[in-house]
Formats: sequence, C-alpha cells, structure tokens
Amino acid sequence: MINRVAIFGAGQRARELKRLLAIDGIALDYFVVDREYVTGSHFDKTPLISTEEFLDITTPENTALFLGVGMPKMNRIRERLFELFHSHGYEFSTYISPHATVLTKDIGEGNTIFAGVNIAPGVVIGDANHFEMGTIISHDCCIGDFNFFAPGCALCGDIKIGNGNFIGANSTLRNSITIEDYVLVGAGAYVDKDLSTGRVIVPQRSHILEDKTSEYFINK
Repeated sequence: MINRVAIFGAGQRARELKRLLAIDGIALDYFVVDREYVTGSHFDKTPLISTEEFLDITTPENTALFLGVGMPKMNRIRERLFELFHSHGYEFSTYISPHATVLTKDIGEGNTIFAGVNIAPGVVIGDANHFEMGTIISHDCCIGDFNFFAPGCALCGDIKIGNGNFIGANSTLRNSITIEDYVLVGAGAYVDKDLSTGRVIVPQRSHILEDKTSEYFINK
C-alpha cells in the first residue's frame, strides 16, 4: 500500500512537479537528494532528506518515488539515479498531468509528462524521460530513455530518439529522422537530418541592435 510520496531532486524541476502533484490532490512527504546537497531540513516547505535516510525509512512497497531532476550532465544524473534506486528494489512512478493529451499507452517507467503536452497514438516511450509543457510528439515516434524535451519542442512523426538527448525549447524535428544518443538540440533549431551520438545543433542566434533603441521603431 502506497502511503508515502517522494520526489528525488530539490531544484526548479522538483518544485514544479510538487505543484503539479498538489493540483492533482497528491501531497508530498519528502524531497530526496544526495547527502552533499542537503542544505537544510526543508525545501519548499517540505522535508528534505538524504538518499541514505530515505532508504532507511521507506520501502519500495509503500513509496511512490518520482524523478524530479532536469538534464545536468546531459541527463546522466537521471540515468545514475534510475540505476541506483533500481538496485535497492525501487521503481520510479510515471506522472502524467491530467492537462496533457496522451493517446498512447506504450509508456515506460519514471516518465514525467507536464501539462499541455500532446502525444499521438502509436508513440512508444521508454523510461525516465521528461516532457515539459507544450511538447508535441506526433505519430509513430519511438523514444528511448533519459531524454529531456524542453517547452514547445515538436517532433513531426516517425522519429527515432535514442537515450540521454536534450531537445531544446521551440525546436522542430522533421519527420522520419533518427537522433542517436546524448545529442543537444538548441532552442529554436530546425533539424531535418539524422544526428549521430554527441552532436550539437543550434540555430543562428538573435543579436542586439547596438545602434538602435525601441524609440526608433515607435517613431517609424
């Protein structure tokens, strides 16, 4: 019987996940972090405990554990935590916001799917992926493990995503391409070809017009 709820993490992602759980009527008992990151007794008015203490006072049978860590070290932190807690018999719970549209049931363990996400039928999702608000995953995409999808990114169908990738805010991936592992797609990028492991793709950056102010355009 589940009678305790915990989030691993004590940063912006964890705080946001706590708020979403609260909207759904789920009260959080603990934030959990590695011992060196325990900086006080509470985080966001919720008890903050170390991994060791968490393992001492809970059991896999009575605890719902969510993964509230972002993409530090290209998602390898989440990968490490997934393996660590599995070694102690825990599984991570998947969170799907009731304000997301998720039309596939082929979803693995420990995913977090925030409000406003749209996932089409026929999509396959592995373990411990994070989908920020406004993400669009179209038909027949196959997503591996430990990926991070930033707000507003769009996958246009029949795309294969490997493991540990970061897909930046408002980026667009055209249909029928493959993104291998630990690829970084920058915010606003357009990807129209396969990307091999470890590649980085960014769009041309906006720049400040040093010789003009907004008054110039007001008076035009």
